[in-house]
Amino acid sequence: MIRSASRTSAPITMAELRLHVPDAAQPRRIGWLSQVGDNIRVSFDDAYVGDAARPTLSQLYRGADEAQTRAILVAVNDERLVRIGRLPVFFENMLPEGHNRDRLAERRGVERDDEFELLAAAGHDLPGALEVLPAHEVPTGVVELHATKRLEPLEPSAVAAPVEDGFSLGGFVTKFSMVHRGTRYVVRSGTEAGEVLVKLPSITYPDLVHNEACCYRLAEAVGVRTAGASARPVAELDLPGVELPFSHYLHVPRFDRRRLLDGRTQRVHFEELTQALGIDSRRKYRDLPAAMRALLVLLKQSPASDVRELDEVFRRWTAYALMGNTDAHSKNWALLYEDGVHPRLAPAYDMVCVAAYFDPADPRALAQNRKMDESLKAWNEDAAEALAKAAGLLAFNRFRRVVRETRALAAIAWPALLKDAPPQVATTIQSRL
Repeated sequence: MIRSASRTSAPITMAELRLHVPDAAQPRRIGWLSQVGDNIRVSFDDAYVGDAARPTLSQLYRGADEAQTRAILVAVNDERLVRIGRLPVFFENMLPEGHNRDRLAERRGVERDDEFELLAAAGHDLPGALEVLPAHEVPTGVVELHATKRLEPLEPSAVAAPVEDGFSLGGFVTKFSMVHRGTRYVVRSGTEAGEVLVKLPSITYPDLVHNEACCYRLAEAVGVRTAGASARPVAELDLPGVELPFSHYLHVPRFDRRRLLDGRTQRVHFEELTQALGIDSRRKYRDLPAAMRALLVLLKQSPASDVRELDEVFRRWTAYALMGNTDAHSKNWALLYEDGVHPRLAPAYDMVCVAAYFDPADPRALAQNRKMDESLKAWNEDAAEALAKAAGLLAFNRFRRVVRETRALAAIAWPALLKDAPPQVATTIQSRL
């Protein structure tokens, strides 16, 4: 007699995924996140799967045609949809890092590696236009999908509501998602979306705020489209319980938020390149050339993009090489969905002259950044042509010209701007021009 494989019974915890789309009064339910034991799965709503004009959650869930896309969305054993002990990679990349992760875990009362709970804790203010909310029902299809892993969901429960002041922002520098109230900025709360990303100075890296603010100005001076960050006085901030023993913070308007005429804040969807390509956040520096090739192909194929978007990629790399921005990994490039469906290149963000912190006496410090700097120093017209050809772009002479003109413009415009930069930043960048 053949016995069926035994099943493991465990409670199922449910969260609902809602995506804000342009010109819609309410966000649209697109699916669920569920956890049974250490299995975490995303399941898409039948209406979302069946809608050929569906809003885009991620390029990771799009195929070469509609049939392939639907096959991905309903797949049973696909790591893009289900992982053991961790969120599927698109969602894992939405989690905060460093002190920001510790703060959220403390607010939620969970361990910092409880990814499902951390995402739900920040559910009202995540990057892009997605919200993660408690789900008070367990669709039959979700149970059936877990059953394919020999799991028997028991005791269904909705994940707890998001933390009152919860938010998720990437990166290791301490950050807050804030809104403007009167003459000051306060941490967002309730169901509202943060409007401004506030980055505090770092004890480890002196002058980080002014370093980054300077790099934004340098990038803008050569035509790079940026998020528009600036150094502002800390007197603007209302952060009870947070010591502010410094004069300035970095004020970054969120490009994934838009203020409407009626005063409401609209969420605009975006995803990091790591999310679009299914790259684990811990591998953000690995195989960056392949990620850049994929980015160029995505932009080339998108109806929301044109050749100027391609120019921008080459312009940014040239500016990054000149300013020593070795933090330009795959999480610091992003796709923006202004129409809710088609991607274009998001504004540049997180630009820092990391090379200014290289200590000749300690060559092992910032080793990953030093390795990337070797690639940046090798960036030139020939490297741009090679990248263009690898991505199937025929107008490589155009991109050679972008590199050449960006370098020339930087040589003219940057020296005056560097007069206001922190001394080590000015010295480092001047030596690269």
